[in-house]
Amino acid sequence: MTDLSTPGAVMLRLAEIENDLAVRQNTLESAALAWFRAKRDKEHNRAVEFLRAEGTVAERQAKADEQTALDGKQEEAEWEALRAVVRVLETRATIGMALLKAQGRA
Repeated sequence: MTDLSTPGAVMLRLAEIENDLAVRQNTLESAALAWFRAKRDKEHNRAVEFLRAEGTVAERQAKADEQTALDGKQEEAEWEALRAVVRVLETRATIGMALLKAQGRA
């Protein structure tokens, strides 16, 4: 764990977090684009499967869901994982700013 007892140490850590977020930005944007494309394709595929299926509406929906349940799973997983990492970094940055503010009052 990093010692954040001095304003300089907190500023250094905040700079590291900012750099980490900047490095991840392109990856996050690419993952978002891939997931939203996959999501759109999944919705299209589900609609096609629904129209192909026979039976009641509920049966057709179930068949369409069964056929498309795994579509886009990798893209969604990557998007959600990167979002979680970014949320953690944002939380750390918020904590760092609060520490700086508290140290300024002391």
